[in-house]
This record gives sequence, C-alpha cells and structure tokens, in this order.
Amino acid sequence: MELAASRELNPDNAKVGAQDVHRWLQDLGWDFEKRRSKYPSKYTFNHGTREQFKLIVGEYCRMEEEKDDRQFGSLVDSLSRLRAGGRIETRWAEMMKFTSNFLEMGEYASIAGSALLYDAVESPEQRNGYLAQVADEVRHTNQLGYLKKYFASQYHDPAGFTNTRRHRHGNPLFLSNRQQACESFMSGDPVLVSLNLQMVAEACFTNPLVVAMTQLAAANGDEVTPTVFLSIQSDELRHMANGYNTMISIVDNADNMEYVQTDLENAFWIQHKGFTPMVGRAFEYGAVNRVEPWAQTWDRWVYEDWGGIWLGRFSQFGLKSPRNLADAKADAYWGQHDAFAAMYALWPLVGCRVELPNSRDQDWFEKHYPGWYDSVGKVFVEWEEMGVDNPANKTMPCEWLMKENKHMMMCRVCQSTLLKLTPQRAGAAVTEGNPTGCDMRITEYAGRRHAFCSTWCERMFLTEPERYTGQNFFEIFDGWELSDIVRATGGVRSDGKTLVSQPHLRSERLWTLEDLAACRIHIRDPLTAGASFEKH
Repeated sequence: MELAASRELNPDNAKVGAQDVHRWLQDLGWDFEKRRSKYPSKYTFNHGTREQFKLIVGEYCRMEEEKDDRQFGSLVDSLSRLRAGGRIETRWAEMMKFTSNFLEMGEYASIAGSALLYDAVESPEQRNGYLAQVADEVRHTNQLGYLKKYFASQYHDPAGFTNTRRHRHGNPLFLSNRQQACESFMSGDPVLVSLNLQMVAEACFTNPLVVAMTQLAAANGDEVTPTVFLSIQSDELRHMANGYNTMISIVDNADNMEYVQTDLENAFWIQHKGFTPMVGRAFEYGAVNRVEPWAQTWDRWVYEDWGGIWLGRFSQFGLKSPRNLADAKADAYWGQHDAFAAMYALWPLVGCRVELPNSRDQDWFEKHYPGWYDSVGKVFVEWEEMGVDNPANKTMPCEWLMKENKHMMMCRVCQSTLLKLTPQRAGAAVTEGNPTGCDMRITEYAGRRHAFCSTWCERMFLTEPERYTGQNFFEIFDGWELSDIVRATGGVRSDGKTLVSQPHLRSERLWTLEDLAACRIHIRDPLTAGASFEKH
C-alpha cells in the first residue's frame, strides 16, 4: 500500500504505456451531433467503433523505421554486393516491369482511398486506424518506386522499369488495373471504397499476389522482390483490420444491410477482374520455374481462405460470400491463358518483352490444365510458325485474329480485354454471333454500344450507367496505326526508335518503329467498325 501510494505521489516513477496514450488521445476528438464529411455515404456509421491496433504516431514510426532499415539495408548492402538484380530469370524480370508498375499505381490510389475513409467515418479511434494506413500507403508507393529503380540499375534491360509511367496510358492492359485500383479505391460511396480496397483487394488478393509471389520470385532467381513485398505485406494486416472495422461500424444497422451484400459482390467482381488474370499471367507465363498452378494458388487464398474463413466471420450479421465467387473460380482456371494471348497479340503496347511458351512450358500447361493445347496452345504454335517474333516477316499475332474472325473488345465496366481462346465453361451464356466464344453481351445505351464480359459487369452498368461512360482503348485509338500509338505514348527506348516492348527475349533483332509501321496494322473500334484490327 505504501509503495503504491509513493508511486502516485511521485510522477517520476509513473509509467505510461502506448495503449494508455491512445485511450487518452480519443478524448481530443470532436464531439458534435452530426459531423459533415466531404464524402457522404448511404450507410450510417457507429460512432463508438474501436480500432484493433490502437497505434499512436510515435510507436508507429519506430516500428516502420525498423522495417525500413532492414529492407533497405538488405537491398543496398548484401543484395547489391551479390548483384542479385542481375541473376534473375529474364522472363520473370520482364513480367515484373508490368507488375511493379501496376502495384505502384494501386498503392498511390490507396493513399487517397484511406484518406477518404478517414474523413467519412465518425469514430475517432476508427479514424486513427485509417490515418495509419495513409502513412502505410505512402511508404508502399515509395517502396515500389525504389524497387523499379533497383531493377533498372541492376537488370541488363532497364527500359520498361524506367519509363512505364510515361507510356502506360497507351497500354490497353493497364486499363483494367486502373479501373480496379484508381477508380474503385478512391471514388464512390466510402463503404464501397473500403470494400474494394480493404475487404477485397487487401484481405483477399494481396495474399496470392504479395505472399505467394515471393516464393515464385525466389524460384526464378529474384531475391529483390521478396525483400520488398514481405515488408509491404507486414502492413497489410492492419489494413485488413481496418476493413473489418468498417464492416463492424455498419452491420448493427438493419438499413445498412440492404446495400452491403450487393456492394460486396460488385467490389469482389471488379477486384477479381483486375487481379486474377494479371497475377495468373505473371505466375505462369512470366516464370521459368513454376511452384504450383495458379488455379491451385487462387483456390487456396481466395476461394477457401477469404471466401470461406474470412467472410465466415460476418455470417452472424447476415453477410454471405459473393454469389459471383463460383464464376470467378472458373475464370481463375482459364482466364490467365486468354490474358496472355491478349498480351501477346498487343505486344507492341504492353511495356515489356514477352515470349511464347516453349515445348517445356507446353508440357507443363497441358499437364495442369488438360485441354490447354487444343484451345490456346495450338494458337501459340501457329503464331510461332508465322514468325511473329521476327521483324523481317512483317507480321503480327493480331493478323491471325483477323483471319479467324475473332474480335478483341473491352468490357465497359471492368475494362478487361475480351478475347476467349480457351474452352467455354459449362453453363455460361454465349451471345449469338459472338466470335470470341466468351460470356460476352452487347447493350445499346444512350446512342452507344457497350460490351460486357459478364452478367455481373452488365448489372453494374445498368444500375449506374453514368459511372461508366468513359472511352475504352479501342475507341480512343480508333483508326490509329500501331507505330503511331507507340510513338505518341512514348513506348520507345533511349535511341528514339527501338520499341520498349518486344515479342521475344533476345538481345538481337529488336523491333523498331519502322519495323512496326511496315506491318500496316490499324486499331479499330469493334463496336462501330465490326473489327478490332485492320491491315492496309
């Protein structure tokens, strides 16, 4: 008793923990009946929502400083001395040109999304969690910028790491990722932003993207990416908790539950269409040494862990796994193959070097995806026989599409490319006369025709058509010749004539603007011209 009393009387002996400081700081929050926000929501938030990590700025900064010291210390010291960036498989390093730039764009958009949520919610403790995420996303954007700089300084072909920001607006493959991240992470109802960013992108897709990719990167000689990615992923747990807290702040209101299931399904579908084909394409067509099939990785992390275990926590509130989860599972089996076919068909615009699967790759694909060769595999063989990688032949993969009367379109909502070469999945609807064979439908609205990849994107459009009125790639560049697009969007190397993108991994016989112009390929809008490419 005497010892306790002496401590109370002597402030020098008092010890105040970080959790105590966090609790006292909440008393400094504004207290008024109705807080005005720049971002109004159709949802009602619970003012008393708690934040799980209860971080204060001092503790947060000490923790992140330690992680940065370890990460950059490894990159600058040990990995640089070992010239780790020069030992990476070329195929993998080239695919990282696309992947690292996409992730940098997503992290940058996440800064705005986290700040939007900070402004929208009412609980001071909940806002504290979002504020920490804003700082995290700034850190991640810098980390990915450094990753590209590191690759550019050590990898033998820096073009693509150094200038992709400049010409990615002319890259049709970036549009689905731009829609998935830049659009959905920073615009719309704040709860829908949280569902896209925290509940789906971070709680669901960062596990196969960031965690699983570290193993695959290491198998292909890349020790740099795991060093950065694992440091990033250590912050994602806090972001997942923020998404959980967003849900907790609305689920006790019956009126909120009228909207949340549909918003969850819309968020999941948009994130899936951005992540699944892109990551699967990198895992299977960017790797020389593969760990496991992408479909198996996707099933474990997305279908079982997120769709089952994570969302199971919310079943007590009436929230269910998305109805479109089964359709996404089918896409994860075949979608990456179509995504690579679209990438190779559009190779002058994709910002990296790519190559067709060799005989070893073909055996692997057929083993893990029976029927692969008779669908997309034989197309790749025909492209190789056409000599599409050699500029002397003056021919492009899209000429095969023209000959076979197969059109490439873009979904108005998710902005993904519509090119279906793989088998039609059982039960999927096929639009009459659709030459691609995919679950595509075309709708006319406000005097324009709109293509959709699925019933899910069509439903989103019909619900909010004003949100999806922008032009897609084929509409923007309708009538343009390919070399003019590359020239206008800065897709050339430092000599001003050699393309950044190449249809092979060799150092010789690189394509130039002159070679590309000799192919005489023009982009057309298939919704108005009836063709995606013309040669004249």
